[in-house]
Amino acid sequence: MVHERCSLIEESMSLLGRAWAGAIMRALLDGNDRYSDIRRAVPGVTDAVLSARLRELCAKGFAVRRVEAGPPTTVRYELTAAGRDVEPVLDALSTFALRHRGLLTES
Repeated sequence: MVHERCSLIEESMSLLGRAWAGAIMRALLDGNDRYSDIRRAVPGVTDAVLSARLRELCAKGFAVRRVEAGPPTTVRYELTAAGRDVEPVLDALSTFALRHRGLLTES
């Protein structure tokens, strides 16, 4: 059972541990659904990484990309039910980081 739980954590972290993935999912949870909104909500993320993570989230079924006919044509991203399931995990990680910020930022 312990081995299985460790394995499940590693599987989850293979997604959440990727650069900016958690922050992008948090931005989507907060209602930022257009690329430019997500970019503003996640300062520091590059366009290349943001595009790659959004593609990955969509490919894995955690988000969907919707194109709305224009003019102008608008692209929106939305978390699926599986993607929204990450909210308590991200909340717990944020709480952990606040409590232990000094330990996490020390080198």
